[in-house]
Amino acid sequence: MKLPYFTTAANRTKRQVIAFGGVNYGENTGDGELAESFGLSSARFPCLTQRAGRKTYAGYEAPTGIYARGKLCVVDGTDFLYDGKVVGQVAAGAKHFATINTKIVIFPDKVYYDTDAEEFGSLEAHYPGYTGDVTFSANTITVPEQSYIDHAAESETTISGVGADTTMTAYTGAIVNKSSGALTMSGGSEKTPGKLKSGDIIQYECDTEKEYMVVKSSTEQSDGTYHISYILHDVLLHKYPDFDEYFSAGDAIEISGCTTHAENNGSHIIRSLDGRTLTFDKDIFSGTGAENGTVSLAREVPDLTCICECDNRIWGAEGTTIYASALGDPKNFKLYDGLSTDAYAVAVGTDGAFTGCIAYSSTVLFWKENCVHKVIGSIPSNYEIYTYTVPGLQSGSEKSMVIINETLFYKGRNGVYAYTGGTPELISENFGTRRFFDAVAGTDGERYYISMRTEAGDWELYVFDTAQGIWLREDFTHAADFAQLNGTLYFLDANSGKVMMCGQDNEEEGRLPWNATLCQMDETTHGRKIYSRLYLRAEMEQGSWLRVEISVDGAPFRQVFITHNERAQTAQIPILPTRCDNFRVRLSGKGFCLLKSIVREFTVGSEV
Repeated sequence: MKLPYFTTAANRTKRQVIAFGGVNYGENTGDGELAESFGLSSARFPCLTQRAGRKTYAGYEAPTGIYARGKLCVVDGTDFLYDGKVVGQVAAGAKHFATINTKIVIFPDKVYYDTDAEEFGSLEAHYPGYTGDVTFSANTITVPEQSYIDHAAESETTISGVGADTTMTAYTGAIVNKSSGALTMSGGSEKTPGKLKSGDIIQYECDTEKEYMVVKSSTEQSDGTYHISYILHDVLLHKYPDFDEYFSAGDAIEISGCTTHAENNGSHIIRSLDGRTLTFDKDIFSGTGAENGTVSLAREVPDLTCICECDNRIWGAEGTTIYASALGDPKNFKLYDGLSTDAYAVAVGTDGAFTGCIAYSSTVLFWKENCVHKVIGSIPSNYEIYTYTVPGLQSGSEKSMVIINETLFYKGRNGVYAYTGGTPELISENFGTRRFFDAVAGTDGERYYISMRTEAGDWELYVFDTAQGIWLREDFTHAADFAQLNGTLYFLDANSGKVMMCGQDNEEEGRLPWNATLCQMDETTHGRKIYSRLYLRAEMEQGSWLRVEISVDGAPFRQVFITHNERAQTAQIPILPTRCDNFRVRLSGKGFCLLKSIVREFTVGSEV
């Protein structure tokens, strides 16, 4: 009897090369993507390797910001350092920087450092003119060389233990002779402390030739004595400096405090300066003669909450208003002379506060959390503002804006976006439902480094490879600021107070620890059961070590391989999962290890 022949089954063993990807915290993961990473870099993609080393540039006591313009700038407490030298003083706290010509401007302090002139100064200027010292003509303001003034203390002082029966003279007036400094009191009457009222003038225990007190209150105490609170006035000889120590021709200044000729108050443009005389446009002042009010002459700068430089102007925002300085002049934000070099200001009506601004191509972008205002034009007369409702810049993440190859990267509320002039594209879908805040970013010219606070309050540093489109978590660095100088990326470590240089050798840090957990791999394909074998190919330097662990069907990880190299070698490591529905692989090590590829061989079995 003839029996049937069994036909030979087709080879059901297949081979798949798994390419490494970046981190993916979402649900739709692919083979080769990472559920987590630490200490890795895509610099040698498609291979994975360890991040480059870091070196300390310098350590500081209380640093809050860094900036690069020719040299590295650091704010350390109240010191502003340029190229390692203290060149000026600022208030402690976070800063915004921008550069125009040779001047580095710093907000919110409203100061600048001229790198060529090596000059540190204020963008604003305030020149006080005391009562009776300011004289107006039709187009000039003049102050004397010197004058005796009535100087009031800035805060109250209190004298205690004044007896209830103490008699003192209470005056109604006090006049200082401008030429001689003689102090003349008027309207005196005898009073005890219980009879004193606010505004009374006394000279209790004063130098009666040059001091007096203006009473604010007189309060009886439990022991029957009185506490008298007062403002101390004294006679001082004030020498007026030349105006050119404060102002320049072409400055727009605000005149205020005029009472005799209130019509002289307002904003006016200085045409020339000569000693202690300012000259303005012809017949600009209708009130002439000596002014009895305390006059203030000020060049004012808005309290900008964000700044940038574009087309030789400093741009910024305060409240609902967008400002631009005069052309090439960061000291003048209120100069309106009908010229193309004028300053510029415009109010916008969108909801919410401005979260940041940046120069992009030939435009300036002013961001809010839910929109962007794009300023287009070359001179104030043709500036136009277009508003687009798009995912905006997250509040607190103004330092996340970085431009790489004409693409603007920034942190929005829902993730990191890439902007090229149209609708921003979300590039952090792989973060899944994780949310981050207070982002600060920088670039080495190719990769986007961003340090962000997690919902749990921890800090993590991620790197986006703009060429490959993959994310890797580098470590837990809390970077307070980034700066790039001569191709080197610097960051300020908020925990250590050190400024670190990226892209260095490992001399300072030694061999770096690293790990990578691959996303879950399923043991089915097209509804059929498969049985896998994996082979990891890795190149290791002398002294490095590598551990391989596997988890099947959600069980704890177990070690399946470990090696410590006494010499450099290339290893091919088999990874053999037991029969399961899914598995995960975790790689970890210390020292240089180039993860070249993973090959997956699998046999297709029966239907699931």
